[in-house]
Amino acid sequence: MGYYSSLINRKFRDVVGNRYEGVLKDYKEFILTDEDLLKDVSTILLPLDIFVKDIPGELYDLFEIYDAEVTLLYITDKDVVSIVDEILGEEVAADYVRKKENYGHSLMDKISSEMNHRNIRSKSRTSSGQKWDDVEILSKDFDLVAISKFYGGGRGDEHEISPVAQRLVQQIRTIAVLY
Repeated sequence: MGYYSSLINRKFRDVVGNRYEGVLKDYKEFILTDEDLLKDVSTILLPLDIFVKDIPGELYDLFEIYDAEVTLLYITDKDVVSIVDEILGEEVAADYVRKKENYGHSLMDKISSEMNHRNIRSKSRTSSGQKWDDVEILSKDFDLVAISKFYGGGRGDEHEISPVAQRLVQQIRTIAVLY
């Protein structure tokens, strides 16, 4: 039994009694091991899109703790671009892409500025592709992925998770933080 498991057992033993043992048994697949908790994190992927408006201060604090390099990734959805192209024409699609990329650069500049202020190393990257497939593939090259619950499409209720964010958290093999 690792340090964290022992700590949790001591902390909650008298609070929930035998129920805690059952919860540990039922959810053992979802509880991180000590090795997972203590893994070195030197690279972090932070996917961004138009639905991600702000980065919470707690996430910046986490980046500071790891002292890792954060890669900001803004993906313009090529399926949406192709639909715009088919319906409204090539010129409108090109204008759409330009506006999305400008928005992505301004968002990444804003976040990079905050990171520089906090002495967090960062770099920015834009691409055109499919959000969940590209993030899933790229996540293999990083130690941690921080995913907004709004990434890939808002749901209206700020407490729900977008389908893209939900799929990414379930599919990627890299440790993920959902904010």
